[in-house]
Amino acid sequence: MGEQQVTVRASRLVLMMIRPPVAVLLLLFAALGMAPAGRADGLHPLFTTVLVIVGGWFVHATVLNDLADESIDRVNLTAARGRPLVTGEATRSQLALLGNIAAVVALVLAFTVNWRVGVVVAAGLALNAAYSLRPVRISHRGAVASLMLPLGYVALPYLVGALSVQPGLGRTEIVLLVGLYVTFIGRILLKDFRDVSGDGLFGKRTFLLRHGRQATCLASGACWVAGTATLLALVPVRSILVTVFAVFLGCALHGLHRLATTSGHIAEQVTIGAIAQVGRGMAITLLAHFTMLHKGWPPAGRGLVMLTLGILFTGMYLVTLAQRDRVLAIRPY
Repeated sequence: MGEQQVTVRASRLVLMMIRPPVAVLLLLFAALGMAPAGRADGLHPLFTTVLVIVGGWFVHATVLNDLADESIDRVNLTAARGRPLVTGEATRSQLALLGNIAAVVALVLAFTVNWRVGVVVAAGLALNAAYSLRPVRISHRGAVASLMLPLGYVALPYLVGALSVQPGLGRTEIVLLVGLYVTFIGRILLKDFRDVSGDGLFGKRTFLLRHGRQATCLASGACWVAGTATLLALVPVRSILVTVFAVFLGCALHGLHRLATTSGHIAEQVTIGAIAQVGRGMAITLLAHFTMLHKGWPPAGRGLVMLTLGILFTGMYLVTLAQRDRVLAIRPY
């Protein structure tokens, strides 16, 4: 195999492991970490050091998870393009090498930024190992996994972003982090619906398998309510953001009700996708709020933008649910 082919395969493997939709979400949380300081709209460091650090950490996380869950993935994700061990696009040794390189790059660059970011990334790499590998293997521990996974998906990119532009966290940054973390638990609890067959077969006792559909949706709804209330503690009661977030929360709870009272893999996944639209809408609207605030936008301008985002993401939620109904009319299962 020529050098060019090796480079192409390596690049393709990195892209598969970084899983672009999730990478965009991580970068959004990093931007939110920088937003209270008014630094979320600049090229540096969000799209330079922060991007590489968070990307390296996430590649390490996905590599360890794929190596640990190869047998489960062969049941749950037989047609998935993003699982190179399942598709045969990489060997275990190739994947392990990629994970080690990604971890080193993330850690070295993090300490180059400052020691605080370095400590956060070191803790994140340890979390990756504890989540996927024996003897701890948090991923097999039900509710504990749902509590710990957002530390990586939310807290790590948020803290890398925040601590790259300021020496510590103030009240606003802490409240924002807590709200995002709790809300994301509500989203991550729904991930297990996709993998329920393989998880049950291999004894992976997720929250869904332990407590059932109704309890999972109730727990998710409680997290959405608590997380949204925490985030709204940062804005005045009369802000248009309160109204927009109330609509987003209503959509999420409506989606959870439909998820709790329906069955069938297709229906579940489309409904969960609709709820995810609301989560993205919340994060993007918050980012816009802080950015406009630091740019000195007048209240009327900020309100118009947030109202537009509210209409956009609510519309996306409704369109996704309509797609669900069309699909079910053709393929009920």
